[in-house]
Order: sequence, then C-alpha cells, then structure tokens
Amino acid sequence: MRPLLSRFALQYPGVNRAAVVSQWSMNYLSIALPAALACVLTRDGSIDFWGEEAVLFHADGEPMALGLNARLMPLSPQGRADYWNRLIHEHLAPLFVALAAAGGLAPKILWANMVAIWDGAFARMDPELSRPGFAEAHQWLEQVTVNDGRLRLRGLQRMVESPAPLICPRLPLRRHCCLHYQLHEAVEGQMPVLCESCPKLHRLPVEVQVSYLHSIYQDG
Repeated sequence: MRPLLSRFALQYPGVNRAAVVSQWSMNYLSIALPAALACVLTRDGSIDFWGEEAVLFHADGEPMALGLNARLMPLSPQGRADYWNRLIHEHLAPLFVALAAAGGLAPKILWANMVAIWDGAFARMDPELSRPGFAEAHQWLEQVTVNDGRLRLRGLQRMVESPAPLICPRLPLRRHCCLHYQLHEAVEGQMPVLCESCPKLHRLPVEVQVSYLHSIYQDG
C-alpha cells in the first residue's frame, strides 16, 4: 500500500499528505465499488476482494482498473446483504485503517468518500432505483455503522435542495470535505476547486453557490 501511495504522491509535490491519500481512496473506490455493484446486481456474481482473484492495475500508483483472475463467484439475491457486509467490514474497513495511518487523516473522510461513490454509482446505473434489486441495495446502507458502531454511514451524505434548480434540482451534501481542493494550487481572486457536494461550497452565499454550480455544469 505505501509504495503505491508514495508513487501516487509524486503527482502532487508539496501537497498535504492527507489530501493525496483521500484522493487515492476516491480513485480506488470509483473503480472497485461500481464494479462490485454491477457484478452483484446485473450478473448475480461477486468479486472476491479477499483472495488473489482481484488485481488492481495502476499507473504510477494511481488506480486504473480491476482485473479478475477467475470467474465471478455466484451470488444469489438472498446472499447480497452478507456480501455488502463483508465488502464494508472485511475489505474497506482494514483498507481505511491503513490509509488513515498513511495519510494522517480521519477515517470519517474515507468513509464519506465511500458513501459518495456508492451513491454516485447508483445515480449513474439506475437513478430511479427501478431495476430489480437496486432499491434494496441502495437502502441497505441506511443501517450500516463502522468504527465500532460510532459512525453511521448514511449520515455522511444526504440529498438537499439545490440553489440552482434549473440546472440540478437536488444535490448530495457531504458532511466532511474530501480535501480534493488542496490538490490544486490556490489562485488569488478565484474560488478553490470544490465539488458540488462539498460542505465548503454549501456554506457560501447562495449567489456564489449558484454561480459556481453554473460554472461546473458549463465546463462539464
């Protein structure tokens, strides 16, 4: 893990280590979580993150793709909750302990990253949660706690009304910033590089939020 992070950090010389590690986790989760969800919900199979079947491909430490050395493990709809539990508590929990130690950041930031990617994956695959099994899988996160029960995952992100409803009626709002803005050098007179769900953005005056959201969507 540390060699990957060290190579990845070379892309961001002089940047706060916590922000670099948080970004690495976002990159990894953006690959691993959608893949896991798609395999379970559309293929009735699961990725074995605990053995040697799943291989992470990277470029200079940056996660790029997952490779599978074996067929997906068959998984029935009745076994999905157990698989999600194992994914959270046996794969992500120890991974986040290692990342938090390496980056000197609070685990709640990493778990907030996980929830953001989880919700984002459903928003791309089935925003109406109308396909069989999707609503149940999305709602499963409501009950999950980590850090010995001290941290409720669903409390780390919620949907709120958008200040710019013509371009996006509702927005996700994170409880904790992912620190991504620290990867970009500050420019005097310009806004930091924030995401639409950043609590730092939502604390700004409404007119500033609206202007910034327009700039995000226009650039996108």
